[in-house]
Amino acid sequence: MNNEVLVVGSVAFDSVENANGSVQRVLGGAASYASICASYFANPRVVAVVGTDFSEQDRAPFLKRGVNLEGLEVREGKTFHWGGSYDKDFNTAVTRFTDLNVFQNFNPVLSEAQKNAKAVFLANINPELQLSVLDQVKNPSLVACDTMNYWISSKKEALLEVVKRIDVFFLNESEARQLTGEYNLIKAGRKLMDQGVKYVVIKLGSNGAMLVSQEGLAQLPPYILEHVHDTTGAGDTFGGGFTGYLASLKKWNSLNAIKRAMMIGNVMASFTIESFSVDRLADLTQPDIDKRLKEYTSMLKF
Repeated sequence: MNNEVLVVGSVAFDSVENANGSVQRVLGGAASYASICASYFANPRVVAVVGTDFSEQDRAPFLKRGVNLEGLEVREGKTFHWGGSYDKDFNTAVTRFTDLNVFQNFNPVLSEAQKNAKAVFLANINPELQLSVLDQVKNPSLVACDTMNYWISSKKEALLEVVKRIDVFFLNESEARQLTGEYNLIKAGRKLMDQGVKYVVIKLGSNGAMLVSQEGLAQLPPYILEHVHDTTGAGDTFGGGFTGYLASLKKWNSLNAIKRAMMIGNVMASFTIESFSVDRLADLTQPDIDKRLKEYTSMLKF
């Protein structure tokens, strides 16, 4: 199908503790949140690796949403497992452990169908792997990419090579400052555009997201929730919804389309943070999404 999105990243187990309680070994990973979210707008294909401990029950949320798992490799060993905790403000996760397990030797090799994807979302993984995927895909009309502070510290040169070859770059405000050396986020975004990327989307956590582009600037607030349950995966959901929506369009590269994609990313992330894991995200209906988009639009009007 012409609105396929190739999602390359981690499928993992998360153990999370916050003010609302704790969960052990629930479905997590950037590719999980991104692909399940993208499935409401496009047809995602996941490329990831899991261990032999990854059960049919763990696959169920993907299958429920029609996510293509042909690229989910199963290797002897255990699935990537991350553990973290949050303070009451939910803005910062403190990592308690990171057991990479089979993910440590993840080396994505794409099938012919995967190489022909119209859109690609490179979730937060080693930028050397992101470059490897970019070398394999044939002619995507849209490539979006996420990263994290660890890769900026350890693989900065490779990450800057990735930035030259993508259309949309997602990173949070501290990462934007760390990567560019610019404290002002507009200057940081423009510095990244000088490297070659067309649209820089800076995730601002509980303050929404900012866009820096040649066509203009924008900042959208989050969808305001009375109760936040868990913010794990919110940024990955934002990226998946953003990329999935753009992949559904005949022409995606206009300022209006990008701003609409940010709006959709914010709204979809608001569903993710209403539960642990992908529970709420995987259970949505189109009326749920439409209702919240309408509420969000009315929030922006005055």
